[in-house]
Amino acid sequence: MIAYITFYILLFFFSIQDFLHRNETDKKRLFLLLLSLIILFVGLRYKLANDWFNYLNLTKKIESLQSIISGKTDGFKSEINIEFGFKMLVSIINSFFDPESGQSLQALTFFVTAFSYYILFKVVKNDETIKYKFTFLATYIGFTIFREFDILRQSISFYIFLLSIKYINVNWKKYLIYILVAFCFHTSSLIFLPLYFVLKSTFRKWQIILMLLLHILTMFIHFSFVSNLLEILSNYFPELVFVQKIYLYSSELEGGNSLSLVGVLYSIYLFLVLINYKDYISNNGSFKIYVNLFFIFILVNIFFSDSKDIADRFSYFFYFGLSFVFIASIDYFPKMIRLPYLLLVFIFPIVRFSRVISEPKTKSVLVPYRNYLTVQKSEEEIILANWQEKNEEGILQ
Repeated sequence: MIAYITFYILLFFFSIQDFLHRNETDKKRLFLLLLSLIILFVGLRYKLANDWFNYLNLTKKIESLQSIISGKTDGFKSEINIEFGFKMLVSIINSFFDPESGQSLQALTFFVTAFSYYILFKVVKNDETIKYKFTFLATYIGFTIFREFDILRQSISFYIFLLSIKYINVNWKKYLIYILVAFCFHTSSLIFLPLYFVLKSTFRKWQIILMLLLHILTMFIHFSFVSNLLEILSNYFPELVFVQKIYLYSSELEGGNSLSLVGVLYSIYLFLVLINYKDYISNNGSFKIYVNLFFIFILVNIFFSDSKDIADRFSYFFYFGLSFVFIASIDYFPKMIRLPYLLLVFIFPIVRFSRVISEPKTKSVLVPYRNYLTVQKSEEEIILANWQEKNEEGILQ
């Protein structure tokens, strides 16, 4: 817990830099420092969360690039549920690191983290629509950090999508190319093909009001129409492997009660957008796209209210919008309460973290935080035993 709390304190420290009078040179140095700390903390994590064991086995199965060129592709071909682009990435990494000792997994984890956060920082730095950049980064990282501990393929896919946003209103062909590249690393990125039209659209007031009411309603009851739709698609179109995987996984989960501080905060953000609707409709470009990402985030949580774990997995694609609305809302508050508002950057992730580790088995694979540079060999058996207790079969994201 100490490592996580310390990390959150650092995020809060960086979040207030936007409100201190620093020169541009200092800001650039702090930007680089934050990027370095994030990559080291997330990229050098050691066998944390649930999927590390599955990815470890994957790196051991897939041949190195040299072996593939020479015709040895049994392992590469056997992993039919893993996208081609990701298998090629693993193959390249296996050409330089030893998969049997776990070096390839650690190198893969570090590379994906460095790639993902470099893109994140680059996009945020260059987009003038994001006004409070340090606060935005601290907020977004606080929202997503636990997903980053688990997923690798989906991370690559999302951050490639992030690069495509600037083309939504400019060049749909380039947008399409980016999504197809993202698809090579995670099938779920295809969701951004139909969402292209949603991201370009303008939500009406009545639609936002309806979303707000439905979101509040899901704090007390859970809809099941998405699960029913997935069941129908799974039965009538068995060739849709991705749909089958979602349905089978969601059928094993229960919705659970979602009445929480987190849900209340989401409702407040929806309300803030609603009462400042003129700002939403008067802005074009990335501003409206980011707010629309937030709306999609809310819709995902509504439609998958009967399976919160599935909602969390898809929500990862849209936390960027949630973070943007959080930051944009700062200007709606008097200056005297802006700093207390920033305490949410520190409090909110801790609340979410408490929810994540409230289940003992989940806690066992997240706590304590382990770093590759400091982990002891004596911990290996404990790590494996905790993973086996959490999930014998495991689910590769």
